[in-house]
Amino acid sequence: MAVTLLCAGEMPEGEGVRLRERLAELRAVHAADRQLLAQGDMAGTDVLAKSELVRELSKQAHGVSVSGGVRPELAPALDAALMDTALSEWRTAKEPRRLGLAMGRAIAYCLAMDMRFPDIAGVPDGMAFELLRSLDAPIALKGETGGVAVVTAEEEALSAEAVGVVARSAAIAQLCASAISRTVTRPEGELTAEAVWDALGEGARVASALRSGGHLKSAVLTFRGRGRAIGPIDGDRLLRFGVSNWR
Repeated sequence: MAVTLLCAGEMPEGEGVRLRERLAELRAVHAADRQLLAQGDMAGTDVLAKSELVRELSKQAHGVSVSGGVRPELAPALDAALMDTALSEWRTAKEPRRLGLAMGRAIAYCLAMDMRFPDIAGVPDGMAFELLRSLDAPIALKGETGGVAVVTAEEEALSAEAVGVVARSAAIAQLCASAISRTVTRPEGELTAEAVWDALGEGARVASALRSGGHLKSAVLTFRGRGRAIGPIDGDRLLRFGVSNWR
């Protein structure tokens, strides 16, 4: 899976390569863990964690499940957790003003006080980056680390078309996004406006519960040109989500 460094040009020479190498090392170390988690996701069962990182991730997943009432997927969240870990290690040593690690549809980021990410051409997943840059997402007010994740569904899937989450880490954002996406059941029959809003209603309820439980900061979910926004985020600025009507 390709890795993109956001604002890599602001890093000292050679540090981008070292950060990529560290992430690759972490992914190799946890390859067996990821395979087990993927099997558990398919079977809907828990697996015996072999590392401290996976044990912590399992605890976070349990918290999301308790608050939202839905079991999230852990394998994609492990990918995000490895980004969190690599970025945290590098941030502790180098104290960057701003930096992001993007892989798949998740981004782990760190921002100093009053910093924001500029527009960056060629980011692999525009939806996640757009969510990161949303002016109303609380990611650049006081300086912090965190993460965003977007889960999308195929046309025939029984879920929301897209769920995006801003959270205190990429791993938790991924856990929350996968949990929320599992709660949106596409209605049968004619897709009237009210049927679409009803389909989004349960996902919005779960997202609100996860926000109340302290798991996420903001979330958006979309279906057939309509969307729900939870938390301090302006859906009208998320152009790539394809929504013409937000609630």
